[in-house]
Amino acid sequence: MKTIAILGMMLAVAACAESSSGGLLSSLTATDANSSVRQKMQACMLIEAQNKLQTGTLFSQGLSATADELVATCAKKLALQSVGITNENKTAAEGIINSLKNMAQ
Repeated sequence: MKTIAILGMMLAVAACAESSSGGLLSSLTATDANSSVRQKMQACMLIEAQNKLQTGTLFSQGLSATADELVATCAKKLALQSVGITNENKTAAEGIINSLKNMAQ
């Protein structure tokens, strides 16, 4: 529950930041190879929460359900990254599946 409150406060502060000019949001979401798993997880959750806020879906579920979704999404992303699977790989796999689907029709 404390993590959710901290995430909420970070989100509120980050929403006020000017991310386009390298504001607070970009400093909270910047990670590199030397960042800890915790830092990467928190940055990912902040990015995902910001994306949900921008699309208007951040408050469409309950607090607990939204927090669970953020955690699950970021855990999956970090796990895939840790074994070397990137979004580029996922896009390539989707392209292969779509090609096979089109051939089968």
